Amino acid sequence: MKNSGLIKQFIAATAIPKNRVVKLAAGDNEVALATDVADPLIGVSEEPQNIAVGQRIDVTFSGIVEVEAGAALAKNAAVTVDAQGRAVASAAGTDSTIGRALTAANAAGDIISIEIQKG
Repeated sequence: MKNSGLIKQFIAATAIPKNRVVKLAAGDNEVALATDVADPLIGVSEEPQNIAVGQRIDVTFSGIVEVEAGAALAKNAAVTVDAQGRAVASAAGTDSTIGRALTAANAAGDIISIEIQKG
């Protein structure tokens, strides 16, 4: 279940699959797929389809959102990203995190609910 909060529209600087975590890109009003635990994670794409470079994309900054898991993930885990912008459990206190898992993932590809709590 999702309960999106603040949403802002950007332009995709990279291809962004649906239900993935994003970061700010170099250009004004642009976002890119987040692919590293050190990326400054800003939100989640909840578009119903994949987004190509140059297309508009709505990014959710707060609330409860759905995101694709990159691996099995426990409920209540702190969530960061893998190299494909999918949700995975944070393994280090220095990882950028996007939120907390409200539902568990049994395997990569599962869609889970997270509460956005950037850290």
